[in-house]
Amino acid sequence: MIRFLPILLTFLTLSCGLDDVPLIHPIPQSHIRQDMNNRSVVSIPTDNADTTFSHFVIYYKIFVSNTDQPSTASSAAYSAINPILASDHNAVSPHIDSTTSVNVNMESFFSGRDYHQLHVQGPDMQAINISTILSSSVLGSTIEFDFPSRTIPNVTIDSTVYTLWRSNGNGQFDPRPNRLFINSDDLWTPGNINAEINRDVVNLQGIGANDRRYVYVAMYIVGAGINVATYSFIYSTPSLIHVFQLPDRW
Repeated sequence: MIRFLPILLTFLTLSCGLDDVPLIHPIPQSHIRQDMNNRSVVSIPTDNADTTFSHFVIYYKIFVSNTDQPSTASSAAYSAINPILASDHNAVSPHIDSTTSVNVNMESFFSGRDYHQLHVQGPDMQAINISTILSSSVLGSTIEFDFPSRTIPNVTIDSTVYTLWRSNGNGQFDPRPNRLFINSDDLWTPGNINAEINRDVVNLQGIGANDRRYVYVAMYIVGAGINVATYSFIYSTPSLIHVFQLPDRW
């Protein structure tokens, strides 16, 4: 986790059962509207204003498929897209909107399933972890993700549009053909799907050499804050932003 992120020095703790433990509120899944396979609108509540909330983290993972799903607003499509996508969601879904699955280390949970933290394009073409933007200033606001055809995928935060970028694991791997969320040969070529190049991509076995490839990305959002007793990060339960279909390279 990035250690230089701003931390709100609030000391409220909320009751959970018999013990008082710090709590970061999740974004309720009902606050996220998923449209078809290319757009999602996230309405962020203000309830974390009185917690030790610091920022939101977005985890993503890319999946190669041979199936064109016009709508991914239902989990029924996930198995058809890629079995690993369905397996991942089956592991995450018990935590979504859960009142008992609290203070699970979501960083370890998602990184353990090979998810990576979402970035955006900053000034001078520098990558910025989106967590640095999704701080307390976005509480009570709406963020919009857009994966339109023939357009570079983007997110709108506080009326500012940012180009979405893939992670490079802080230099641990080198995404090809670049860090954009665009479907291209270099993205899904099996020889590029490894720990050194496209570590954030999962292939699909059995696709014919001449079959068309479709590519999707699953994104989950988690709130993070500080346990002031231990000065360690604590997390909310996750919410599914959407499973987006990447636009084809044009």
